[in-house]
Amino acid sequence: MRLSRLHTAWAAVELQRRAGRHAGLLLLLAAAANLVMVITRVLADADQPTLAESLAAIAESQVVYGMTGAARLASGILLAGAALYLWKAWAAPLGIATLAVILLVASGAITAVSGGCALVLAAAASGAVDDLIETVAYLRQLTGSLGFAMAGLGLVAVALRRVQPGDPHRLFPPAALAIGIAMQFIWVDAATLLHRIVGAAFFLWLLAAGIALERRGANRGGYPGR
Repeated sequence: MRLSRLHTAWAAVELQRRAGRHAGLLLLLAAAANLVMVITRVLADADQPTLAESLAAIAESQVVYGMTGAARLASGILLAGAALYLWKAWAAPLGIATLAVILLVASGAITAVSGGCALVLAAAASGAVDDLIETVAYLRQLTGSLGFAMAGLGLVAVALRRVQPGDPHRLFPPAALAIGIAMQFIWVDAATLLHRIVGAAFFLWLLAAGIALERRGANRGGYPGR
């Protein structure tokens, strides 16, 4: 009976380890998608004072801006997938950990919608500005900001999750808390420089968390002794 319980416990630990590694891989891919999104967005130079000017810039760099939308769409899907694997890795009852997962999944879904809107704008940029295009442009901006803010709230929840010493799924709580709070300034239009700094910090957190989960998950001997 005791051996059976030990085997069951080890099987559960192994499932958590694999889920952690999968979460880490998806976070790394999400970081890569975010990097592509930022680079192509800068190259497309579509952030103009008016919608007509933005569409003109998109029309001149249609393929590049399309890559921006595709990367944003992918980053949202990858973040949501990583959050679901984290839920499996944490194996936690309802509480702050579950809230963190819900917020990150919601962020991923909303960000994916923003990416879809960007793809629509890329496809329709050469046409005339009408009510539909204005609505899509508004939704792209709104969902982009909302998805970013929701990711920040998710990081705050991650930071507040209770962890045991040596927990292999801890994800740099102090940094997650600071970055998550700073990400809420996305709603302040005047904080343009801060948006860039916080965006870079979020990218670095995704990268660091992904690498940490991958490395800790690869250490088969690390879980039971922690």
